[in-house]
Amino acid sequence: MSRTPRLAHRPARRPAPRVRRSQRLLAGTLAMVFVTAACSASGESDTPPAYERSDAVDATVLPQLAANGEDTEAADDAAWVVDATVDGVDEGTEVTLVARTDDGWSDVDEQETDAEGRVSLTSRADGDLHVVVGDGDDAIGAEVSTGDAPEASFTDDFDEDSVDTADGSWRTRDQGYIGVRTCSRASAEAAEVTDGVLELSVAEDPDRKGDECQLPGRRKKFPYRLNGHVGTEGTYDFTYGFAAARIRTQSARGQHAAFWMQAAGGQQEGGPQKGGAEIDIIEYFGDDHPEGGLTSFTYFLDEDGKKQTVGGWLPDVEDLGDDWSEQYHVFSVEWTPEEYVFRIDGQVTQRLEGPTSGRPEFLILSLLSSDYELPRFNGELPETMEVDWARVWETGPR
Repeated sequence: MSRTPRLAHRPARRPAPRVRRSQRLLAGTLAMVFVTAACSASGESDTPPAYERSDAVDATVLPQLAANGEDTEAADDAAWVVDATVDGVDEGTEVTLVARTDDGWSDVDEQETDAEGRVSLTSRADGDLHVVVGDGDDAIGAEVSTGDAPEASFTDDFDEDSVDTADGSWRTRDQGYIGVRTCSRASAEAAEVTDGVLELSVAEDPDRKGDECQLPGRRKKFPYRLNGHVGTEGTYDFTYGFAAARIRTQSARGQHAAFWMQAAGGQQEGGPQKGGAEIDIIEYFGDDHPEGGLTSFTYFLDEDGKKQTVGGWLPDVEDLGDDWSEQYHVFSVEWTPEEYVFRIDGQVTQRLEGPTSGRPEFLILSLLSSDYELPRFNGELPETMEVDWARVWETGPR
């Protein structure tokens, strides 16, 4: 039995169906400071929204972790994420984010609280932001600023070729025809930067053209494959913070797109704090997957050197989107000593609470065809995933 404390796997709760309501909170239970203004929290105005500042609304500005769409865009143009918790409200309570835009003060996002009063909101506008709950005289809220968010410490917009170059951050990883990928190998030929996008592919291996790989116990044979598989080992790593990548995945099954991290110098036994961990921020196993196709995991070695796994398939994937191979999405992890928080475009998808990696971790981007996936291949080679940018905001243990 492992002597290492286990992470608690807590899938993010989905919000209840939208129910519009005004929520009156007893003034005697809240510490409030009245904010004077001459407008409501809806529509557009030249003045900020009117509400009473309340300790019941706790809000924090996170980095720019949201940017879904078909076109490429700079990491600096992504939307800010505001994490808020509202005490004493029902699940499904509406929370509005108000920001100053070119048209004045405007509602830029509206979401509903989960069962614990949590909500994530996004804003393309920077500067001061107001989180507002309720209407009219019942409105309460909090003010935050994007200036309080962590500053980026690593960014690659892939405007230049940064793969396997002397001054680049990314190196092709050494993996070939071994382990769970006896039919594939990593290759620099499967990783290319084109027009500001890192393209990682699964393609037939030209050096083994005509040869076929046969898996144990199966009659069907498969062409040997090249995999796009790059990382920042030896060039960049960090301990605690946010890591994000804007990715458009492959569509076919038989390979999986991934954004992940591993401990610098390799994992060691003794639990994650001592020995580090593998942090799989996102894996996508193809369109029309029966489990939805998206997973987030973490792996570590316990005191006895046994591999411990926490995480799993993301539930209710259809609520997050169904266009992973058609549009870019930002996949991210918030890594603290107490938990991992996984997000897609700012929306929390999983929280894994408990001991986390205490070692520096480096970034990995890959499109891998593992042996167990090959029988389910339903596409045409080459298959490709695209990465618009990758970014890290180091925070330390906070």
